[in-house]
Amino acid sequence: MNIEQLIDKFIDHILIEKNLSLNTAKAYRNDLSKFKKFIEEKNTNLNKFDSNDVTSFIIFLKRKNYSSTSITRILSGIRNFYKFLIGKGYIKNSFINIESPKIEKKLPEVLTLEEIEKILNLNKISRNHLRNMAILELFYSSGIRVSELCNLKMDDLDLENRFIKVKGKGNRERFCLLNKKAVELIKEYLKERKNKSEYLFLNNRGNKISRQSIWKIVKKYSKISGIEKNVRPHTFRHTFATHLLSEGLDLRIVQELLGHKSISTTEIYTHIDRKRIKEIYKKFHPRA
Repeated sequence: MNIEQLIDKFIDHILIEKNLSLNTAKAYRNDLSKFKKFIEEKNTNLNKFDSNDVTSFIIFLKRKNYSSTSITRILSGIRNFYKFLIGKGYIKNSFINIESPKIEKKLPEVLTLEEIEKILNLNKISRNHLRNMAILELFYSSGIRVSELCNLKMDDLDLENRFIKVKGKGNRERFCLLNKKAVELIKEYLKERKNKSEYLFLNNRGNKISRQSIWKIVKKYSKISGIEKNVRPHTFRHTFATHLLSEGLDLRIVQELLGHKSISTTEIYTHIDRKRIKEIYKKFHPRA
């Protein structure tokens, strides 16, 4: 079997046996395509790939301006690919024992409360303004991921009790809370919307809204609000978590709301609000 066929088998494996999402599978295929290109350019094969080739591959990626974070993710994906190949008896290579380069963890960028207010209080700037504001308010209200928002269905809504059912990574289900403003905007949007689609947020053609469309909405509204930060859909998720922790919400509850499998993923938000930490220190330390 050639490498393309083995990648196909791996993708089938993570979709069917591992029950990973289509977006995750797409990301794996995209990363493995870079690896495939390198293998072909080097005129080598999966069994011969060694530590020297790993170094060459890292250099290959760096020359294409991939960040250290992206390179580490790509290598992690290749390692999982090799685990699958070895487990199924396709190859005997020991690539999985090769370590990824260490990377410096960066704190996620968040918006201040004032910046959030600027975005969420914008006057009408689009014919889809009501839909767009419902999307932005939902992001900040619930902290959901962009892919989760795109896939929200009408059956996932419980507006009376102010929560939504979300299917996250690994198809794990959780419930996210909504604030009053998010519920109001969703109700207004649904009154205005004439399409009877099963999905909550639709594009102008009546189809499920895409990730790309939401990116454009976030970029447009943050720019018009005068926000100079690089605001992305995930920025709202970071901001949601940071603001809740700043107000004293327990880390475990924030973990549950975000749908993080490990609390270590959530802990990065505890490093962001240094002002809050200093206030607590001054309040409780006897010699502060």
